Amino acid sequence: MSMSNFAKVLYVLAFVSQQVMADQAFPSAPLEASSATEAGLQRLDTSDLKQAFAGKRSEQDGRGRSYVAEYGSDGSVILSNNSGLIDRGTFTIIRQHGGGICLRLEQQMNQRMCAVWYRADDGVHLFGYNPRDGKLRAVSRPGSQ
Repeated sequence: MSMSNFAKVLYVLAFVSQQVMADQAFPSAPLEASSATEAGLQRLDTSDLKQAFAGKRSEQDGRGRSYVAEYGSDGSVILSNNSGLIDRGTFTIIRQHGGGICLRLEQQMNQRMCAVWYRADDGVHLFGYNPRDGKLRAVSRPGSQ
């Protein structure tokens, strides 16, 4: 197979896998961070978070509402869904609580909302938990809806 054909095959495979991922439902997450730890899920540290939270991610909040979060290299974040813009603001990666992501969103009066993140067994999805009460805050995966 020529290099040109090989590149085309890789492109098609990448496109198909993105479509499958886009159509895939979010997995069930443990409802509390302690359960994620007990299940042996890997906790993301600050370097893992920097890699994971760049670009667009499909996310679902703890109430089951799906949206797209676009994490900019400048620390901006834009949340949207099929209806349009939900909110915008900033995000920071923090070292507190062993590493986490904090959002400050305009519609939320710039209140700081943080989450610590665990990698799901599938190696693709991430589960975010409120560091204060340990409750599930969001499920996230690369790409957009």
